[in-house]
Amino acid sequence: MFDIKDFLTQNPDIKDLLNTNEGEIADPYADSIIAGKNSYAYDAHTYHTKVPPQGIETLIKYYTKENDVVLDPFCGSGMTGLAAIRQKRNVILSDLSPAAVFIAKNFTTSFSAKEYREAIKEVLERLAELEKQLYLTQCEKCNELAIQNYTVWSYGLTCDKCDKEFILWDVARDEKPSYKESKILSTFNCPHCHGLIKKGKLKRTRLYPVQIGYKCCDKGLKDTVHQPKEYDFKKLQEIDKIKIDKWYPTNKFPIGVNTNQPINHGLDSVDKLYTHRALLALSEIWHACINHDNLEIRPLLLWTFTSLYQRVSVLSEFRFWGGSSNTANYNVPQIMNEQNVFRTFKRKSETIAYHLEETRKNSILRHISVRSATHLDHIPDKSLDYIFTDPPFGSNINYSEMNFLWESWLQAFTNNKNEAIVNKIQEKTIEDYQTLMTDSFKEMRRVLKDNSWLTIVFHNSSGKIWDSIREALYNAGFFISKAQIFDKQHGTFKMYVSDNAVGYDLILHCQKDILIKNSSVVISSVEEFVKEKIKQSDYTLNFIHVERTPETDFRKLYSEWIAHQIISNNINLSFDNFRNIVSKIIQHVKTQDSISL
Repeated sequence: MFDIKDFLTQNPDIKDLLNTNEGEIADPYADSIIAGKNSYAYDAHTYHTKVPPQGIETLIKYYTKENDVVLDPFCGSGMTGLAAIRQKRNVILSDLSPAAVFIAKNFTTSFSAKEYREAIKEVLERLAELEKQLYLTQCEKCNELAIQNYTVWSYGLTCDKCDKEFILWDVARDEKPSYKESKILSTFNCPHCHGLIKKGKLKRTRLYPVQIGYKCCDKGLKDTVHQPKEYDFKKLQEIDKIKIDKWYPTNKFPIGVNTNQPINHGLDSVDKLYTHRALLALSEIWHACINHDNLEIRPLLLWTFTSLYQRVSVLSEFRFWGGSSNTANYNVPQIMNEQNVFRTFKRKSETIAYHLEETRKNSILRHISVRSATHLDHIPDKSLDYIFTDPPFGSNINYSEMNFLWESWLQAFTNNKNEAIVNKIQEKTIEDYQTLMTDSFKEMRRVLKDNSWLTIVFHNSSGKIWDSIREALYNAGFFISKAQIFDKQHGTFKMYVSDNAVGYDLILHCQKDILIKNSSVVISSVEEFVKEKIKQSDYTLNFIHVERTPETDFRKLYSEWIAHQIISNNINLSFDNFRNIVSKIIQHVKTQDSISL
């Protein structure tokens, strides 16, 4: 049996990575940093936050030389490691989460893409009959059997006026010729009493299968759908009677900010996040991967498995434009998309194979371990050439909670005592967060060579969190030499549909031991800054997946204002307040323009 905990602790001697070079870069990186997310490396395995490695490579190349040592003590999925290896720099990564370290170790592994594809093929061929048993449907056009790609499930809801049940999909689905215009209505009339009701306030009953998607042989293997028929209902009944005889995790969710979401819907353990069919398929795939004959490839096969994350769970929300996403929460949607586990596993493996083709074998050393950024005692003083890190964002993401799903499969869990976070369940305030970040920055300062650089990527909509990061850096003995925006080009789904999401990452270039000036932010400074900016550039945001009127890109303006202010000022203005001020400024400018016309 493959020992996952042993895999997590395998590393070279840290001394083998180090050198006696001295820091030589006097000025912070000055050019713009633009890196897209659409790459095999970025897409191979999901994580809650990721910085595109191409952008990190730009900075590593500027701040270091070949065979220098790069550190990321909040490594997450390991993008810093991937970037360092591509630039022929040794790299030290660490994270509090065993799941993050597992993902990072595999992301930075070089392995034959050909051998990997053969192993994936072997796993899927071994389980081909099970896939047919679980996912066959009958094409309604030609009556031939076909493999399902997905099944849409909808909760039944109880009207709060007449107390009668209805299926949400049947009542609230507003399907248009264009998927951009299609949506699930939030407010609609009850099909029984015709009263106006809101779906968010209604009690759920149970899940019903409402649509099956597959490739139709009668249409030349094109995508097609049908409502579940007698064949499908009978198939589901047969599947529910199949006993799962392979191991799967049954860990109870700990009480938490995000974990309370499934708990409140009766999904109080990891296994309950899957349909019986999905759990049966997943347990068989896990068993085949962890017991594969080739010991060397087992970690990569399991990594392919963990790349599925929420996509094959009941957390996968149905979207008219197809697919599903992995989100940094455990929201249980009222209409979910149950994907064919085998097809999803194969699809993810194809992306990973392309990533392996790009990750050529090399002699670069990597040391990746589970540890807190507050205790980097495995690294000697003043021994590292550069630090690039993407630390936690206050209360934005509860990593120990969100990684619990992965860690239940790995059976290795985060000790969240030193998790740098604002979290009411953990009883951690902004002050606690700042203390933990200060301790982390002190350790970074200790291990960083003199005249070398620390680069931080940060993203948060709270002025208080910005201030706490700046104070933590100051108290640890760093100063911010320059701040700039990291343009990731392609936004996330949340960025495009959320009114108050701040989607631009800020890059802080830091050095040791220079005093930071401190002054307060006033509204007049925002007005002056924004008026000048909107004269220079177009800040209109167009939406991709939803039909919405273009609007002002407040998040970009806020990120640019933060970059302008953070070096010498407190950032004591939240995004919400900033947005309100800017809205008035823009309206005033528009009014003046119309008067002048």
